[in-house]
Amino acid sequence: MESAGAASASASASAPAAVPTGGTVLVGDINAPKGFDPKPVVDGFKPQLVDCYNKARATHPDLCGKVTLQIQINEGGAVLGVDAAPGGHANDPALVACIADAMKAGAHFPKPKGTAIVNAPLVFHP
Repeated sequence: MESAGAASASASASAPAAVPTGGTVLVGDINAPKGFDPKPVVDGFKPQLVDCYNKARATHPDLCGKVTLQIQINEGGAVLGVDAAPGGHANDPALVACIADAMKAGAHFPKPKGTAIVNAPLVFHP
């Protein structure tokens, strides 16, 4: 009898958590160098942001709120890195890492003059 209970407990522990669906993201006023407008790219990236948010909610179901991304962009418009500014209720390492990977792979910004650091406030809701 004990082995049957242990088997079902280990089976449920090894089952992956279901990825939630839904979720929304609002993009706030982006702080960027003068003459450089990254907002259209960030707005166009909303589906990937929501995908990362939903993946993070699989392990943190109550995750919601604000996170401010610090996006480093090279002179060619490619993303060098993405970090989160301190604070914010949605400042979750898994969420930020997913966004960083997605942006490095798929976001392409207009060419700034030199490199640029952009601060993009995001608010996530289930």
